[in-house]
Amino acid sequence: MIISPMKIIFLWQMRCHIKCQSLKEELKDADDRLIGLEDNHRKAIEHLLQESELKIHDLERQLSCSLLQQAADKTLINQLQQDLAAHRTQIDILKTNLEQSAAGFDKKYHQEIHDLKDWILVEQEEKKELQKKLQNAECELLNLKTKQAEEQKESISIRHIETLKQKIMKLRKENESLKRQLHVSEL
Repeated sequence: MIISPMKIIFLWQMRCHIKCQSLKEELKDADDRLIGLEDNHRKAIEHLLQESELKIHDLERQLSCSLLQQAADKTLINQLQQDLAAHRTQIDILKTNLEQSAAGFDKKYHQEIHDLKDWILVEQEEKKELQKKLQNAECELLNLKTKQAEEQKESISIRHIETLKQKIMKLRKENESLKRQLHVSEL
């Protein structure tokens, strides 16, 4: 089957036309997508601009607060440095006064301290003597207690002997009385 050139041209034109329509639709879709992307891009840029402006305002506010705080801190630091200088001056004055007082104290009380040391030595000697006397007195007291204990034992023994003698005497009398009664009863 032979196709006429006119038909070929027609078919070719049809194919081109279909292809052209297809390309037009793709171009339209691509244009729609591009418009959508441009719209999204524009919205994103607007959103970023708004966020940037908010951040800029926030940073400007923070910077302003920081500058105010820095000025307040500088004022406080200056005041504290002045106070510190005044305290150092006062400390130097007090230190000088203390050194003068200490020197005066050393001069004034040196002899008194020396006398007190001598007095302490004398008191220590007296204490040693008193301790010796106390030890001697304790020894004497121990001897007296020992002697008293021995005398007390002797005294107790003597009383005990006396009591035994009295019991013996009493028993003898009873014995005598019993002998008499026995003798009388035998008669």
